[in-house]
Amino acid sequence: MIALAVVVIGPIAAWLCGPIRGTDGGMISTALVSATVAPAIVRTLLAVGLATLFGAGVARLFGWRLGCFVAGAVLAWPAWEHAGVTQLIRETGDASIMSRLAIEGGVMMAITLSAAFLLYRVDPGIDRTPGALGGVATGIGGVIAASLAAAALAGFVVLVIATDELRAQAFAASVVGAICAGTVARFIGPSPGPSTAILGLLIAAIAAPLLTGMLAGPDLVESAYTGTLLNLGRLTPLLWASGALVGVPIGTAWAESMFERQQQSPATVS
Repeated sequence: MIALAVVVIGPIAAWLCGPIRGTDGGMISTALVSATVAPAIVRTLLAVGLATLFGAGVARLFGWRLGCFVAGAVLAWPAWEHAGVTQLIRETGDASIMSRLAIEGGVMMAITLSAAFLLYRVDPGIDRTPGALGGVATGIGGVIAASLAAAALAGFVVLVIATDELRAQAFAASVVGAICAGTVARFIGPSPGPSTAILGLLIAAIAAPLLTGMLAGPDLVESAYTGTLLNLGRLTPLLWASGALVGVPIGTAWAESMFERQQQSPATVS
């Protein structure tokens, strides 16, 4: 299924987004930072819909984690082809681009959150008993705490890793950040699903470009040319989304493996 996502479905998703042109007429921009915003939004939604449908089928057969992973692998194709944030700033010469990227990031991650929740719900093998929830916090307070912790940790990881906008490095930053977000959200939050972690990544996807723009101020365009742009703002909305779907299942699985070890330890000692 992973090979099918990478070799077949992913290229189709990239083809759907392929005609999105930047403000300079070049290929390829993001949905809100493009020469034709409405068609770009439609094409991006089609690519996300394709990834979600494929992921739902996989989740139904093999579990939500693999479903999310392959959906993220599909979205990695168009995310890989999008222009980097520095390139977009240079093309537009417009400091307000960061606000548009924050809006697009919030909307894209909200859609990603909905998609991940759907993939989690269609998994017939989920243990939905109360004892399976785990986490050190409960209720809405636990969700808020886990989401904020996931956002902060993911942002720190991106800040450290995304020192360049090379596609592999930027994608790695998004995936590793999502793995960390998934891990901490599973330890703290009341739910074993991906929603809490992705909610945290939604916060990060909005805050990252806003903080980057605020710190750069009127020198944003200059910082794009001098290479001093804040690393946190280097990820495009689709990179946040694809990294979330790939990384969060890995992080939650790792956290749950720690739970299992802790539960087995007393039995071993006794």
